[in-house]
Amino acid sequence: MKMIITRLITYPTAYVMWGGMMWYSQIISPFDFTSYLHYIPLCNANFYHLLQTSPYFLIEFFRIIYLYSFTFCIVGGIGYYLIVKRDYLKSDVILIDIALGWLIAGLIYTFFVVQSPFQVGVANDLTHDSLLWIFTKPTYEIPSLHTAYSVLMALHFKDEKSKIKYLFYALGILIPISTLFMGQHWIVDVITGIIFAYILYKLPKNIHLRIHDAINVLSGCYGIKKIK
Repeated sequence: MKMIITRLITYPTAYVMWGGMMWYSQIISPFDFTSYLHYIPLCNANFYHLLQTSPYFLIEFFRIIYLYSFTFCIVGGIGYYLIVKRDYLKSDVILIDIALGWLIAGLIYTFFVVQSPFQVGVANDLTHDSLLWIFTKPTYEIPSLHTAYSVLMALHFKDEKSKIKYLFYALGILIPISTLFMGQHWIVDVITGIIFAYILYKLPKNIHLRIHDAINVLSGCYGIKKIK
């Protein structure tokens, strides 16, 4: 139980990376690449009109996916390995991948940004959530972190024997699609998000092992466990 409690206390510190990103990405005036998207297929009003004139139930389905499934995907995925499986190494690795993703994305957004489709009038913001932009910014586009983290979770669940992995596979598909339906991201954001997820998943795990060992020490346990 101490292993779990220690992690429940230390894991929220990773969110500092996101808060930091909201700060250090404002240090300089980044270059705006939005105008260059017109040369990329499907980055146009016709594409978003096709999506956003879909049946009401489909729009509502993807709105729920966008607003609520993303948090479940991250918290639920980490919680599954931490509390259900008691696989502390796996939960640590996933958490660190996400924290590094925030750090790297923040550096990217520091130098260049892209405005979201709804910001430039190409699409409508169908989230209808005015509080959403308190926690993020509609210029944090490339790569799409909604896409990156949902795909990252799916990758981490690929070796899971339980059928729960299919839930995370589904979220890894539905969440990226929802970003398009809601007018939040461009197709290029989704593609780069998928690539970003794969890069995070394949990062060398030396730092992960050291942080895992440090958390074990805080829990009163010692020794580095090898990542399979």
